Amino acid sequence: MNDYAESGNWAGCNQRWSRSLLLLTVCLLILVSGNAAANSADEDGRWRGAFSFTPGVGLRHLGLDVVETTSGLGLQGNLSNDVWDSAFAAMSIESPEYQFGKSNFGFTIYAYAATVTLDHQWVSDGGTSPSGTSSGSREDVGTSVTGYYSYFVPALHYRWPHAGGSESKFALGVGSWMAKFSGDIILTPDDMPAPGMTKTNIDVRVRKLAYLLLMQHKFANGWQAYMSLGGPTWEQEGFEYKLEEVSLVIGYTFSL
Repeated sequence: MNDYAESGNWAGCNQRWSRSLLLLTVCLLILVSGNAAANSADEDGRWRGAFSFTPGVGLRHLGLDVVETTSGLGLQGNLSNDVWDSAFAAMSIESPEYQFGKSNFGFTIYAYAATVTLDHQWVSDGGTSPSGTSSGSREDVGTSVTGYYSYFVPALHYRWPHAGGSESKFALGVGSWMAKFSGDIILTPDDMPAPGMTKTNIDVRVRKLAYLLLMQHKFANGWQAYMSLGGPTWEQEGFEYKLEEVSLVIGYTFSL
């Protein structure tokens, strides 16, 4: 976890990155659509496919940084999950694709929801890793957070059709992210929580602008695998929160 000074600046950096990604997405949409129109005089943009939903299960790293911002003591903590024991349920909804002319660029709207269970807290050992960050381990100190989150994101995509009917997609977008979760965490100035220390309650209900980076592979038989990266930063009732997600999901797609 970053130190307090870095965490204090994260909210502003995240907001700037969100605005930059949104601007980049809009600019790419304009540039790509203009280029596709110029190179496809005999074919306009077109819709492909239908609305689809994909229930699935996956593994992920999900981390929640919490920093107390009112006392000036630098109290902080990080809750996360054990990646190899992190199976979770997810539901993804995808709009029909709009393709720009004959190009492989297009536009898709994604909606997604997943459960949250975090029960391991970062415990620093006071040392420094080779990368320059604090070293330590993730341990069960009696704290946990549970709940769910969802997002609704319009995204620019690029698709690679493959032989046999399968395809890969890369998508980048910015949209609405919503979360509701509760639990507790131990906040310390040195990232050294231990069982029995005072716990701080967490009760989060938030809606934010957040980015989404998505990589998909759709098999011809209806199965698909996708990897997503994302997460917002926000402040609420004297605490600063930062959520980071990297997930890999496998599911079966049903078209409407």
